[in-house]
Amino acid sequence: MDKEVILTGGEFYLKKEGLKKIEVDKENWTIFYVDETNNEKWIEEYPFAEMQGGGFPQLRLVEKFPWE
Repeated sequence: MDKEVILTGGEFYLKKEGLKKIEVDKENWTIFYVDETNNEKWIEEYPFAEMQGGGFPQLRLVEKFPWE
């Protein structure tokens, strides 16, 4: 993967609609998804720990999940 892809705001919600949830990490506030149309792997995360509730969520495209 040449360039990091991170979706927020409206793009986040549009993309999330088409994803299949496969794992939830409650300790680290992350949710793992797969786009079954193209096998892309996405992680929903809250990167701003200093904000209430971790701030706004984002989706980050990854090559592999942490357990792979």
